[in-house]
Amino acid sequence: MRTVLDDEVDVSYNQIYVESEDASPFGDMKDTFGGQGNGLCGAVWPGVLWLTTGLHYGGVGFRVEVHDERPDVDEGWEDIVEASYRPVGGASLVEWDGANSWNLGLADADYRVRYSASGMDRAGDEHNRGDDEPMIDRYLLQFWPAPPEPDQVVKQTSETADYWHQHVSTLPPPALPDPDEEARRKAELDSWEEEGKRIAAEIAAEEAAEAALWGGALPSPALRAVRGDARELALAEQELTRALAALSLTEQRRIAGWVARRAYQEIGIAELDWVAPALDAVEADEALPPPFHSVGVAWERLQSESRVPPRIAPMLRAGVDQDSPVRRAVATLYAALQRTPLQAVLAALAEAVRAFGADARFPLAELKEQLGVD
Repeated sequence: MRTVLDDEVDVSYNQIYVESEDASPFGDMKDTFGGQGNGLCGAVWPGVLWLTTGLHYGGVGFRVEVHDERPDVDEGWEDIVEASYRPVGGASLVEWDGANSWNLGLADADYRVRYSASGMDRAGDEHNRGDDEPMIDRYLLQFWPAPPEPDQVVKQTSETADYWHQHVSTLPPPALPDPDEEARRKAELDSWEEEGKRIAAEIAAEEAAEAALWGGALPSPALRAVRGDARELALAEQELTRALAALSLTEQRRIAGWVARRAYQEIGIAELDWVAPALDAVEADEALPPPFHSVGVAWERLQSESRVPPRIAPMLRAGVDQDSPVRRAVATLYAALQRTPLQAVLAALAEAVRAFGADARFPLAELKEQLGVD
């Protein structure tokens, strides 16, 4: 004999249960008692036992035993019933609200269950029991291997048990779950579980590969979302990138605008009266004014404007030197307007590095000095 539980458990609404992890959801009392003769241990629903108590709410004494063979009936109990039970997956004793449960360690086999009770009438009269009040009713739940057979009222003494026996005799048998449908449902759930494991393994592998690129530490989701030239720069300048990622979104956007302004200062067009408003708009995270509202229109103005320094005008001609330093410098303004601030600042930096070189003081050295990065 193995004792699973010998303690106080909490009951609610005169109920506590044995539930199997793979049992189908059941509804009300008729699902577990319909068609039975006893009203204390409902065993009709596959994998489930509905155990009735005298106490409506509070703690009751409860003992659970698992035997190798049929134990003798203890006539000291006031009310005794028996039923047949087979787990559907791991079975546990479960309180009404699921707050506590106790694994019963039952095999996937047929069992006979004996449910014995004492004190049900007095517990029913008291209705509730406080934690500091004496125990009123107690129960014994015993399992042993046995082939299925009809449930049985072995002994009935209390009026409470008599009431429940008579009540369940009026309940029709429930519509039980279709075993084929249950097997299909379980196979589907198993398939979903395997798919979930596969996806989780893929995500873990991707995260491990990403962490390896960043020196073993997985970066923030915002940093992992960076794409294109901005990502290449981020990986090449990881200390600077982590410092940028730690800033607020507002500060990231400000620095993106600063990169664009510095790039335009380097090529000598930041102070032009039709360029300066565009740089102000970038720093304010606002829409670009003409001519920068259209890339094509902006290029045309840069090519035709007499105040654009002569040294850079040839680089702006359509179809000529498309990847020139000047074109990259001008593009910092558009990169700085990308929707995500971290993407924007890194993309603007990437354009500036392509324009002026990674060894030039601007942009990297100046920005590292601002942020205190070596």
